[in-house]
Amino acid sequence: MLFTGTQFLVISQVFTAATLYQVINFYQNWKDTSAWQAAFRGLVVFLTGAGGLVTYDIYRKRPAKSHTWRTVLLQYTLTQIFRVFGYFSLRNFETASKNISKMQEDVLMFYIRTLENTEFGKKHNYSQMRTREDFLKLHPVLSYADLKPYIDKTVAGEKNQITPFDPFYIAFTSGTTGKNKAFVYTKEMFAKPSKMFKALLFMTLSFKRAGLWDGLKRYHLVRIGVKTNFTDSGIITGPIAGMYEFFPGYLVSPRVVYDVATENEAHYLHVLFALKDPEIGAFDFSFPSVATRFCQTLEHQWPQLCDDIENGTLNTDLDIPEDIREKLQTDMRADPQRAVEVRQIIRRGFDGIVRRLWPECNAALMLSSGSLLPEAEGLKKHYLKDVPFCNPVHAATEGFFGFCDPGDNSQTRFIMTTSINHFDFIPVEETDKPSPRVVPIEEVQIGQCYELVITTAVAVRYRQGDVVKIVDFHNQVPVYEFQYRLGQMLNLYWEKMTEGAFVHALRGAAKRIDVDIVEYTATENVNFEAIADALQKGRHYVLFMELSEKANKEQVRMTSQQKQMFEDVLYQEHEVYRMLRDNGSILPMKVIQVKTGAFNALKDAIVESNPRTSRLQYKTPRVLRAPDRLRILWDSRLS
Repeated sequence: MLFTGTQFLVISQVFTAATLYQVINFYQNWKDTSAWQAAFRGLVVFLTGAGGLVTYDIYRKRPAKSHTWRTVLLQYTLTQIFRVFGYFSLRNFETASKNISKMQEDVLMFYIRTLENTEFGKKHNYSQMRTREDFLKLHPVLSYADLKPYIDKTVAGEKNQITPFDPFYIAFTSGTTGKNKAFVYTKEMFAKPSKMFKALLFMTLSFKRAGLWDGLKRYHLVRIGVKTNFTDSGIITGPIAGMYEFFPGYLVSPRVVYDVATENEAHYLHVLFALKDPEIGAFDFSFPSVATRFCQTLEHQWPQLCDDIENGTLNTDLDIPEDIREKLQTDMRADPQRAVEVRQIIRRGFDGIVRRLWPECNAALMLSSGSLLPEAEGLKKHYLKDVPFCNPVHAATEGFFGFCDPGDNSQTRFIMTTSINHFDFIPVEETDKPSPRVVPIEEVQIGQCYELVITTAVAVRYRQGDVVKIVDFHNQVPVYEFQYRLGQMLNLYWEKMTEGAFVHALRGAAKRIDVDIVEYTATENVNFEAIADALQKGRHYVLFMELSEKANKEQVRMTSQQKQMFEDVLYQEHEVYRMLRDNGSILPMKVIQVKTGAFNALKDAIVESNPRTSRLQYKTPRVLRAPDRLRILWDSRLS
């Protein structure tokens, strides 16, 4: 039986032969042909010729052998649509980016005019704001507390509070570093300026970077199912991911896998269907923690996974609903040859396992900057060795702030989405002041760090909390690197150890002692001493850390000298910390290594204690102060 790609080559040749026949026939009989017959024959020639070109182009892109006709045509069609519309969208962005003031004025005034007659708009005198200069002069910078009363009333069913339109979704933030925040989404706020479509086009740039525009290998979206609910007034609520239910048929996992909301089962199924297809072109993990869990599932459960592939069965221990099991079983086919191949590859170890199992994998898409870098670097040294990383987007529940810089080989830089959002900036040294100075986009400087102040479809002049560093300009649009979240800060006296500074020292120490960090979090000793005896008499930080296992699954154990390196690098790099250490105000940091899986247990506890926290959105808090959550890590310490 011919593979899909070869079938398209055969059909291309048939189309070409038919086109040549029609052309020759038309040439020989053109004198006896009427006008309508000529038009009809011309149309036939055009359609057969186009069919030949399309089918040959599909063959040339080497579609995966696992493709069906339906899936390969769907992937090819969507790719061409994104390519064409992406070209025009980017061309328009390129032109507009040469006049940042006008671009921002157009975006901002759309929001102001739309919200002018809402209770929120009346409160802030939007009717008096006729220009962007009016907005910058008159509109205060807001916190979530300023937005919450209007959002709460909207959730309760009151009209015209923070939007003039009927909401279709209430999106909740992850809540892993505090209480969940809610934001109101309406279809009209996206549809009028085509914002959702523009956002989609910007996101597809990462697909181009991953090589998915130039080939037809299948794309593996590794995602856990999300749960949505309804408010008393009938509005759908859930994590932001619940808004996007687009799972095209060319994805590696069957559609029903994305309904599995239990993490162990979802990862097992994603690994299973990935192993069945050796020609995956790219993986989309979203976050390094998802990639780690995926690879750990492969490492720990590969014997059972291979048995399922060999026999065409589904692990009976998986805790999944019976209807989902029945649907998945129909997609299972016994493949002894692939099972043998997978076993042979895995028995050579797990270094670079992703590229060895899937040699045509062009990229791993995940956010791998800021505090996520240590885990991402560990993945790149071990499981994902030789696989290029791609930071697709910088986004949050409040909006979509940046898309990947196509010219950035380091894959840590984003170009601001100034065509769909308005941005202001607070210099990082001003963030603690009661009335911080706000810098317009025209005045940001390369090398400086700022807190983002955003105006999007769901929030106006809102302090979002992400700190970014301006590294370049694309024409007049800032290019930036994500640094850290405000609020994730250690503080014993007045040193205010930011997440960014702590992560930088952590990475430096890990490189010196050559260890791969899987996860980490830190706290002040006063929080730790609520669950255990004091480690030393005096104020100090406590760092909990999980490292990668050895090839034989043995736990890597750090020596006391290696643990000391984390304190030494922090002492060297942070001037205020060094001063407080020198005068005895702060004692050396204590490092506690935890067993493999400790941070997964922490995640389970946090998610289960808050029904609005999504596993898909979860990010480990880098500063942890809750005693019950610290106890989970302390009880998992290596002796």
